[in-house]
Amino acid sequence: MATTTLDTMLPQFGRYIGAFIGSFNTTTAIAANTSVVSTELTDSGFNNDDALIDTFIKITSANNDDTVRRVTDYTASSGTITVSGTALTSDSSTQATFELYRYDPNQLRDTLNDARIETFPRLYKHVEDRTLTLQKSQNRYARPTSIRQGFVRQIFQEPRYDAKTFENNIVGSLNCDFETWTDSTTPADWVNSNFTSITQEVETNAPDNWMVFDGTSSAQFQVAASSVNTALLTVPSGTNYKGEEINVGIWVYSKTASRVSAAIQIDSDTISTGSTHTGNGWERLTHSTVATDLNTSIKVGLHVTSDSDAFVFYADEIIATAGQSEIPISLGTPILGWREEVDNILIHGLRGSDNMNIRVRGMGFLSELSTGSSTMEIEGDQLRLLYATAAMLWFQQDIDQLDDTEFQIAQRRFGHFRNMANASTGSMAPMALYKGVY
Repeated sequence: MATTTLDTMLPQFGRYIGAFIGSFNTTTAIAANTSVVSTELTDSGFNNDDALIDTFIKITSANNDDTVRRVTDYTASSGTITVSGTALTSDSSTQATFELYRYDPNQLRDTLNDARIETFPRLYKHVEDRTLTLQKSQNRYARPTSIRQGFVRQIFQEPRYDAKTFENNIVGSLNCDFETWTDSTTPADWVNSNFTSITQEVETNAPDNWMVFDGTSSAQFQVAASSVNTALLTVPSGTNYKGEEINVGIWVYSKTASRVSAAIQIDSDTISTGSTHTGNGWERLTHSTVATDLNTSIKVGLHVTSDSDAFVFYADEIIATAGQSEIPISLGTPILGWREEVDNILIHGLRGSDNMNIRVRGMGFLSELSTGSSTMEIEGDQLRLLYATAAMLWFQQDIDQLDDTEFQIAQRRFGHFRNMANASTGSMAPMALYKGVY
């Protein structure tokens, strides 16, 4: 999926509405004060003192990256901008880049974020959700929140991959399936850091124990209040994977959201983590990182953030891969007999089996922009539609607060961009719908 960063979009949108002044380099490294110096400003024609007062500077590199300040003074002879607020962070000898805008770049960013909602479903993010697990005797499942209501398009059933037998699992020789226990509170190979307890959860025949994802046992993790917790496996011969991308996926059952995530630790560095569990039952948590500075070891597993509440969750079946080998994803078989019912998906005539999961495809809002490096899932003509819609929203927001002359100008601009948005050729083709009727 093609993406575009905020660093790319903001100057483009600024030019679109006449807000972008230009990009520049500092000619003196930023010090711990409120000054930004660039003789490029005078070279670009800003030769009058105070010419840039009340514009906005966005620093785009070095230690003050993504910092936005209002310009309070400008001295043309030295190309010195004085900015509002507290002292900037010193860049030592590193020279930074920056951009100048007539309007606050943070407000321009917020307008782009508003436009991503305004343009839905003409512009959308293609969502592939694998958080649902087929359950026996169940036909109602929660619609993934990443997919907008009414915009589920395709549902597939797909087989589970067995962690122990998957040939590219670099922890396959270890206790990757929680089937091996030294005793009922000690899973072989796993290192427990700060969990209150890890307890073997055993499958039963009638009725089935749904806290065992696969095989005969899983692990129950008890988390104390106000504690950070990890459980990790050390990858055998981990140094063989220096410079390679490391991928991990682990199945976790939790009814508590935003606490548990898949984790990777390179050597003794800070543990990196993926997206947190949504609290909707069995979900496959994933994470990837590059073992750039690997010297001694790679560890993979689980990380739990601190919170005031204690809780319990379950884990089973971890797969880790390296290099060109990725966590396996099946194409699956389409499920045609289904319908949406508010926040639920009803699947007709299908019951869960021991080795099947659900993949849901649908349409969601484009990703929200926050920092310069954050991305939105569009490019090319799609950007034109987003910019036209954002421009319409920009000139609409203050239109009722202007005097007669300014009102007429803003109204003409609003009408112009509304027409451009309506006529835009940047709309995405809607996703194909696979659905039976019942």
